[in-house]
Amino acid sequence: MGCEIQASVARREALWETHNANWDKLVREHELRYLFLEVTRRCNLACAYCGSGCSPKASRGEMPISTWIETVRQVAADFDTKRIMVAVTGGEPLIKDGIDDLFFELGRLGFGFGMVTNGQLLDAPWARRIVGSGMGSLSVSMDGPAEFNDRLRGKGVSAKVEQAIDALRTAGFSGKLEIISTITKPVVPILAEIRASVAALRVPYWRVAPVMPIGRAAQRPDLLPDPADIRAILEFVRAARRDGQEPSPEFSEEGFVGNRFEGCVRPYLCQCRAGISVAGILSDGRIGACPELGDAFVQGAIHQSRLKDVWNTRYEVFRDRSWTRKGVCGDCAQYDRCHGGSLHLYASPDAELARCLYRMAKSTEERPRKEA
Repeated sequence: MGCEIQASVARREALWETHNANWDKLVREHELRYLFLEVTRRCNLACAYCGSGCSPKASRGEMPISTWIETVRQVAADFDTKRIMVAVTGGEPLIKDGIDDLFFELGRLGFGFGMVTNGQLLDAPWARRIVGSGMGSLSVSMDGPAEFNDRLRGKGVSAKVEQAIDALRTAGFSGKLEIISTITKPVVPILAEIRASVAALRVPYWRVAPVMPIGRAAQRPDLLPDPADIRAILEFVRAARRDGQEPSPEFSEEGFVGNRFEGCVRPYLCQCRAGISVAGILSDGRIGACPELGDAFVQGAIHQSRLKDVWNTRYEVFRDRSWTRKGVCGDCAQYDRCHGGSLHLYASPDAELARCLYRMAKSTEERPRKEA
């Protein structure tokens, strides 16, 4: 999209009008296009700011890989696999016994699929299996240059990420390779250094996500970016996406960020599609949307219902978001663009929005900007 949204007020309004018409169509048709599989909540790391609160300890009721394979076969029977992207997440997916069997089954069934991993177990044999399965995208977590990343995530973590990427290249991985950086307050001043670290790894895609005040991060205010930090992150991404250098960062989806940044910091306008085109199955078989949403947003269980039936008859809380129009969103002039922000920032439909990046960034302006 570039930054054409700022070309003129008329052009900006026309873009939003088209965007909102497309949004209404998405809600009305709610075609399933993206499916998260949270195959485990176990993780070989225990990051202090983990939004999911994952740990090395196994969670209760976690489904075995045989049940996951039965589940994806059920989804394949009920939906067009060519129109659904599957994201295998955790925890750390490579901890899961038999996970490569699930990868191969997803490929056999015709799904496009990828994985989010911390890279710590991704050695040469794993890389060969991943390539052989037909995986099309892989996101690796790295939250700073080696010194900072290891301090935040664990000693030696950065070296393992580098080894994982080398192993993938040697194995012939040709899919989309991405680094995801969770930005904590200590690394905001060194965003350029993080970019240089990603560039040194020759990874073309880099997603930047300010750590969210959920999970363990909610108990670590020292790691949470303040309004000036949010402004700095947005300004950095905006400038970096226009300088022609690689990697070109993409800001994460977390609601409206203001007309200075919308259309500039990511290749789309704000849109939380949870429950609209995005579903998810949690490690114990409960059905929801993205794995970062809390228990209040669970819609059913795969042991009791087919995903298709739940998708077609539930999800009202996602498709009618009028309940979000309260608190800071109640009188916001940007509500019709933001629709209450990303739903992972609500503990439940009764709760208030955990934070608003738009208001945070706007509060740092030296003088008010006129924003429609």
